[in-house]
Amino acid sequence: MWTIAADVLRDTFFANDAVEKTEQGLSIQIMDLKFTDKELRNFLWESWSLGWPMILIMFFQFSIGLADVYVAGYMGTNVLAAVGYVGQLYWTLVILANGITVGTVSMVSQAYGAKSCEGVSNITANSLLIGIAVAGLLTVFSELYPDAIVRLAGMPPEIQEIAENFIRIFSLVLLPTYVMIITGGVLRASGRVRIAMINSFLASLINVVGDLVLGFGWGPIPALGYLGIAWATAIGTTLGMVLNLVYVFQGAARITGRSLISPISPCIMNLLKIGIPTVLQQTAWNVGTLVVYFLVGQIQGGEITALAAMTAGIRIEAIVFLPIFALNMASAVLTGSRIGAGDISGARSGAKASAVLCLLIILIPSAVIFLFAPVLSGWLTEDYSVLVEMTHYLRINMIGMPFLAVGICLAGALQGAGDTYASMRIIFTGMWFLRIPLILFVIYYINSGAEGIWWAMAFSIIIMCGLFVKRFWGEEWTRASVDRKKKTMLWEACISRNPKPARQCLVEEERVQMATRLKEIGTQTGHGPDSR
Repeated sequence: MWTIAADVLRDTFFANDAVEKTEQGLSIQIMDLKFTDKELRNFLWESWSLGWPMILIMFFQFSIGLADVYVAGYMGTNVLAAVGYVGQLYWTLVILANGITVGTVSMVSQAYGAKSCEGVSNITANSLLIGIAVAGLLTVFSELYPDAIVRLAGMPPEIQEIAENFIRIFSLVLLPTYVMIITGGVLRASGRVRIAMINSFLASLINVVGDLVLGFGWGPIPALGYLGIAWATAIGTTLGMVLNLVYVFQGAARITGRSLISPISPCIMNLLKIGIPTVLQQTAWNVGTLVVYFLVGQIQGGEITALAAMTAGIRIEAIVFLPIFALNMASAVLTGSRIGAGDISGARSGAKASAVLCLLIILIPSAVIFLFAPVLSGWLTEDYSVLVEMTHYLRINMIGMPFLAVGICLAGALQGAGDTYASMRIIFTGMWFLRIPLILFVIYYINSGAEGIWWAMAFSIIIMCGLFVKRFWGEEWTRASVDRKKKTMLWEACISRNPKPARQCLVEEERVQMATRLKEIGTQTGHGPDSR
């Protein structure tokens, strides 16, 4: 597999670079450095070893969304549409958690690459302080004004009451959600991705089982209807938070109670410097998605059908999103750790490997969804009109998936390097200057209905991919995490002025993974201890 992937990587990204024969195979000239086929395979293997646990984490998250839609689908079209609408709205409320986490992953991975456990510990503590403060404010606001939130979101009148009830419950677990997201990012970025995977599995299992048990009832447990979906999410999220915190308070890079009550202002400022552009980026995307939902609801005739089709279709698309966003996160961690270790060329080549690996992985599921869209749609709805519209949605959006794979993986590399301003500009352009204007055009000038909206969405993805590739091909993103005034890395602001001798951050899990990786690579190339 790695030989084939290396060939694709060479032909795709290095076609214009000098290539020559060596005793180790092909040698590829990239700028001033040479890379052999063996090195390319190693980059691919490193991306995969970090990517597969993240794929499972994304799968566990996907299973929650699928269970939500499955249960909601049996409760009526209005409930299904409300679940989709509130899901987008809820993730809009936790955008700040995602933004904080992007900054945290970038800085933690760089500190981890530099072997500074003090840096990892202090970054984690200051990230949590920011997250707790923000989540507290949002919880109060959401509990006091759920009706205003629903009205501002422009939800159809027939689903507003359902949406308000969802929001009242979801707002109670905003704090656990923030803490779970931030600590999950810390575990991934500090060599503990398998721990994050196990915690995610347990939290997701409780959530999925809770959807079925609380939604439909079981034995002495009464059926709560659609409210059961919300309470299952609350229980699973709280469990995920507790499990992550157990490990964040352990190990060489553990946080302490003292660090939680002693914020480091420069550290917080740098976290915000990297995180705020991501907050604005995700705000632009999520609000834009809500606008898309609103515009779909403006279609004259069939608006509820289109909303339900889009809601369920997104869940099916998530099958392909799993490896894409998993390798986006892997690319961010790998790029950040290499930059922290001072290996810029390795950061660039590793990001290219992640992008090609992601492209290879998603081609088959994309083709399967395209071909069997009617069958897959039938699993989530019994309404024939929703099934037909969902089929159109899936087939059109599968055309843009290969472009999405490359663009999102390269975006992960930019984020790991701290170049979040560039990602923000690209996403904002794609959503507000391309997608939404195109949708307005097809609705009000072409009158093409829902199908025109799906085509506008696919076209905007292709353009955004091109913009990410253009940015990645430059050099500026590799210097995004350097404080130009102090000539230091941004994460170094989180180290005390009189630091103690640096503790090594190689946790036991990483030692085992490294030994296994070296053995497998040696066996593949004929130089391992078991080779003859």
